[in-house]
Amino acid sequence: MIMRYSRGEVQVPAAWLVLLLAGCAAAQPAAIATRGANPPQAEHIEHAAQARTTTAVSVPPAQPAATDVPAPRSEAERQAFSTRYAHFLPASWTELPGWREDRLAEAWSAFGRSCAALGRKPAWDGPCERAAAIRTASDEAIRQFFEREFALYEIRNTDRSPEGVITGYYEPLINGSRSQGGAFVYPVYGVPDDLLMLDIRQIPQELRGKRVPARIEGRSVIAVPGGDAPYLIDVGDLRADVRDKKLRVRLEGERIVPYATRAEIERDGLPNARVLVWVDNPAAFYSMQIQGSGKVRLPDGKIVRLSYGEQNGHPFTPPAGKGNRGGKKGRVTTRGLSIDLPDVEDEMAGADQNAGQPLTRGGRAAPALRPVPRADEPSAADVERLVEQLATGKPATIGPRRPPARVAAAGGVPASAVARFPQPSAALVNAISADPSYVFFREIPDGPEGPIGALGVSLTAGRSVAVDPRTTPLGYPVFMSTGEPGQTDSLNRLVMAQDTGGAIRGAVRADYFWGFGAAAYEQAARMKESGRMWLMLPHGQQVAARDQALRTRGASGGRSDLECVIADPDLCVEDR
Repeated sequence: MIMRYSRGEVQVPAAWLVLLLAGCAAAQPAAIATRGANPPQAEHIEHAAQARTTTAVSVPPAQPAATDVPAPRSEAERQAFSTRYAHFLPASWTELPGWREDRLAEAWSAFGRSCAALGRKPAWDGPCERAAAIRTASDEAIRQFFEREFALYEIRNTDRSPEGVITGYYEPLINGSRSQGGAFVYPVYGVPDDLLMLDIRQIPQELRGKRVPARIEGRSVIAVPGGDAPYLIDVGDLRADVRDKKLRVRLEGERIVPYATRAEIERDGLPNARVLVWVDNPAAFYSMQIQGSGKVRLPDGKIVRLSYGEQNGHPFTPPAGKGNRGGKKGRVTTRGLSIDLPDVEDEMAGADQNAGQPLTRGGRAAPALRPVPRADEPSAADVERLVEQLATGKPATIGPRRPPARVAAAGGVPASAVARFPQPSAALVNAISADPSYVFFREIPDGPEGPIGALGVSLTAGRSVAVDPRTTPLGYPVFMSTGEPGQTDSLNRLVMAQDTGGAIRGAVRADYFWGFGAAAYEQAARMKESGRMWLMLPHGQQVAARDQALRTRGASGGRSDLECVIADPDLCVEDR
């Protein structure tokens, strides 16, 4: 499942409201279902978001028509550089496949949302202010804007190879109730009151894994190495989150210990957490946790929208397939999370030998996916079968569709689906329980916009991606070149890195957000393509690894031991 980060809602400066509203119609490609809702919250950028104001910013006079001559690169921007996990090669705009054909106006409102989160940061204030002054956001005007304001780098793997893996995700819909009873017996928890955070950087490397004195301030555990404090940190080999370097822990007596696992939560419940809704199918709920957000349809047809709130700090360990088919045993990816299955090539292999077969966030789901004849979410049977396939390694098939049923008064989805949730097998329930990871949600208002991503802004279907924040900074523009799921057509487009995923790890690695509904589900379920990525950095952006490479004039290939491209406490922090 996706392990997202708490996200705070970002207030949009008044100058951007016109762009966001004007871009609503264009922001969703015709082939992509629009939706509204999810991942949710960025505690890591929350302070920066709260610092922003909603007062109108002065809009400079309309600028004369810009030339299409890109700004000259500085000496630093002509320098290739490497971080611990990626290599960055200066590139020309003419190298981008399909750059001049992309409908860039569709990405303009998504870029505005990135500016809402980053516009007050160094190197971003100028581009965001000048973007807000663009009166007519035509494709050509936007193309010229990016070529003037940003330096382009191809993102490469540490071995300098250019290709990686692009998967897809979407916002699911499951059934639930505000009250426990009948089939609705599986709780969806909010963030527990006893969930604490411990910044691992407080503890010297040589003391990690050992018992260290600590005190508690609010939700934070403060390590006191070698000092006197009332509690002892006793977390064993629990690993910190790669983005914020924090452990998710709790107090047990006088010890600070790892937070409860999925099995412990299912067995003992969470008295310190509020139940947001009750759902009737553990496999469908697990699928929503994998996606990181979702909508819950209540019996009266009303919709409750849930966004990622937090995670229990344990690694996502999906069900491992034990299929008895012959052939090479490999690994597939569920939203980037490796699952052992037979007869499948490794996730990072250059060629996908299962092209054309449905994939659930990268995992092969079925030999064929029937067309979806209606606009509501896939049935619970489909979700359950897909997840069951991950647990058993057996091919899943998408069942035949029932004819459209009566539409509920609220929500616009078939009311009959509420009562027809097939239950997963005991083997699948046990397999899911064995995954120690667990996602907590928060309730957000429903609406036409996408779910909230790790950047703290709404995602845009077809123009937002989840990335590894160490190699692709959150909020930054990225040009992606990959393939259409199950087709031979190319998918070349400008996207914004506005979300993360617990297993979206690596340099050339992205999870493409398709939106909400059946059409989005069908595309996301099929998507596992090889692809290339280019990162756009604002002119004047300080990049420690690049500056280091410039000082050493390319010694050691410009390699650095730094993890983050942009070291920013809101985006990515170094373990030092």
